[in-house]
Amino acid sequence: MGKKRAILGLRGIVLGKVTKNDITGYESEAADINLPYAGAMNRTSKEKKQDIYYDDTLYAQVNEILGEEVEIRLGEVDTETLKTLGLGDYDEATEIFEGGFTPPPAQYSLRFITDTVGRLPYYFNYRVFDLTGWRFDNFATKGDSISVCEVIVTGTFSEPRIPTLKPFAFMRLADDGKTNKAACEAFLVAAETYPRA
Repeated sequence: MGKKRAILGLRGIVLGKVTKNDITGYESEAADINLPYAGAMNRTSKEKKQDIYYDDTLYAQVNEILGEEVEIRLGEVDTETLKTLGLGDYDEATEIFEGGFTPPPAQYSLRFITDTVGRLPYYFNYRVFDLTGWRFDNFATKGDSISVCEVIVTGTFSEPRIPTLKPFAFMRLADDGKTNKAACEAFLVAAETYPRA
């Protein structure tokens, strides 16, 4: 009987800057921006509503999927990472971080690991993540509670503009836990260029 592959959670979120995304090609830098301490990631389909009328084919309604809205909850994000993502500036002299909720337009390749019941993780690569903002969860506390005020990073998974490239890819660790481990770890962080030479 094979190993159980039911997904339990995620970890090891990293971002790589997308430097080209048009109909001629796609390029991303190595994924070296870390978003540690992941609590959860939620996704919802983002659809463009299309109305039809009596002169149209009555039952041929097709919803155009614009992408998946993503909400990543993190226990902590350091000020240097927030600055790297264009979410604000940190003044080392005054030790004050000044941030805005709407970052400048930027696209990233978002990679992460999902753990499984059988301890054989999947390695995911979503090629286009449009970063749209960030915020803090509510600041309520309960005395000595271990609950944290989460940092919530928001964005959208989108289709690459080059028509031959799929929006995501994944690898899974082999059943023996080692045969393709190096390849999986390289896949998690490698720069990508399409079309390949």
